[in-house]
Amino acid sequence: MERYDAGRWDRAPVQAVVVGEEEKGRQDAAGHARCLDCERFLYNVVPRASHAKLPIAVALILSQTGEVMSDPTYALGRSDDEHARLTEQASFLRPLTERFFKKAGIAPGMKVLDVGSGVGDVAFLVADLVGQDGKVVGVDMDGGALEKARKRAQQMKLRNVEFIQGDIRSIVLPGPFDAAVGRLILLYFADPVTALAQIAARVRPKGIVAFQEMEMNVAAARATYGDSLLGKVAVTIYRTFAASEVRVNMGGELLHTYVKAGLGVPELMGEFVVGGGPDFAGYSWLANTLRSLAPAAGKLGISLEPLGDLDTLTQRLRSEAATENRDFWSPPYVGAFVRVAS
Repeated sequence: MERYDAGRWDRAPVQAVVVGEEEKGRQDAAGHARCLDCERFLYNVVPRASHAKLPIAVALILSQTGEVMSDPTYALGRSDDEHARLTEQASFLRPLTERFFKKAGIAPGMKVLDVGSGVGDVAFLVADLVGQDGKVVGVDMDGGALEKARKRAQQMKLRNVEFIQGDIRSIVLPGPFDAAVGRLILLYFADPVTALAQIAARVRPKGIVAFQEMEMNVAAARATYGDSLLGKVAVTIYRTFAASEVRVNMGGELLHTYVKAGLGVPELMGEFVVGGGPDFAGYSWLANTLRSLAPAAGKLGISLEPLGDLDTLTQRLRSEAATENRDFWSPPYVGAFVRVAS
């Protein structure tokens, strides 16, 4: 029996059991361990001194202790540069998210809750889908990001969007809503099942709950890109998110999360972003993501030195792609949606 410092528990850490080498198959690609009881990967109980080499398997006695995990730190930070990166990312991902929301049933006239609005890009996309007869209420805990979102909405002359600062799990909102949506949101909750159930409770019967998440798989990145610069960048990004206790496999956990939240089996939709050539936006997006993650990586002991100067990273990624005639494949983006039972 060995005790690890959970570091981010609201109360005293609970005990953990480290199991032998025979349990290696129970690790995910980022090195997180499976719970012996429920088969789910654990994210918040890790030895803080060695995030890159997590225990083989850990069992938590949560049902008996009632301990509650606190949310992972937002590893990307909340700087002006990160807010600009979010807008860059939104342009990059908009086609995927728009197709997903349309398939989920977001339509004109709806009143939609956007969870984790940030600087507003998903809310603006939804505002286009619901039209002037619809309404979008965006919620985020980052007040600075929401101030930018409000200014952008004014510049765009959008009158059907409102932004409110607060925690979606506890804030009072003018519901019920016809739909609740979000992109890259659930991976930041320590308990996405409970969070999703609380979000769904704000949606009217037969309304829509639609979330789009990503799947960050170190083994897949290494298999695709080998020891190339692109491969090293992708693996470093994934490892930093994992060490920050973000749920790097949230895309693959969506079905299970919806079922556990009492919403039933969702319909799933998955897409990649694929591109290449000197003008492809993906290289800048990767470099800026790594730049936002750099402070967190340093605190977690993840070295960025093998990647060279971050200021020249975009151009070096483009040059490598041109030299090796290699396309860029994003991580898979997985969407799940259901209609709330009446």
